[in-house]
Amino acid sequence: MKIGTVLTIEPMHASNQDKYKSRLVEMSGGKLYIDYPINMMTNKTVFLIDGMQLRVSYTNDQNDAYSFETEVKGRKNINIPMILLDQPDEKDLIKVQRRQFVRVNTSIDLSVKSKSISFHTVTEDVSAGGLSFIMKEGLDFHTADPVTLMMVLPMRNGENQYLKADGEITRSKMVNGVKVGMLKFKNLTALERQLLLRYTFECQLKMKEK
Repeated sequence: MKIGTVLTIEPMHASNQDKYKSRLVEMSGGKLYIDYPINMMTNKTVFLIDGMQLRVSYTNDQNDAYSFETEVKGRKNINIPMILLDQPDEKDLIKVQRRQFVRVNTSIDLSVKSKSISFHTVTEDVSAGGLSFIMKEGLDFHTADPVTLMMVLPMRNGENQYLKADGEITRSKMVNGVKVGMLKFKNLTALERQLLLRYTFECQLKMKEK
């Protein structure tokens, strides 16, 4: 990041999916100094309270996109009013894939239920848009079959988050002799989507630390 970089900011625990735009004004003492952000939908200035958890993304001069998590640390007025954020370490920057949702390889407990089938299995990968899972031998789904899912998301802080969601089968494939089903989520709330985004982000951090 450099002075003048445009930042896209998302509250991490909000019930909506608001996004804000801001600009990096200064960096010093482990802090980022940014302009007061503007809501991208309403074009109005947003007030961020101390301790607010945020996800920030930006694009560098090479057109690579990165994101990181941070926290509001206060306000300062030097010629212009600014908000202070924690500056991330290099290891905490995640390169953003150029697709709608990042998909991470992870094996978590999953319950899948349709009108005629109900079983427990594990995921092969997860994103905020859908997931892949190991299909039980002898069981099969058809494209567009509706299913209900219950999954356990082990978070970075040691807590397990339980998520129940509706899904729709998109297709299946064979991977190393194992049948894998793929589905997309249906009718997720903003909070549910945010939880999945947070989980996949934490998975990326974990993989980066290895």
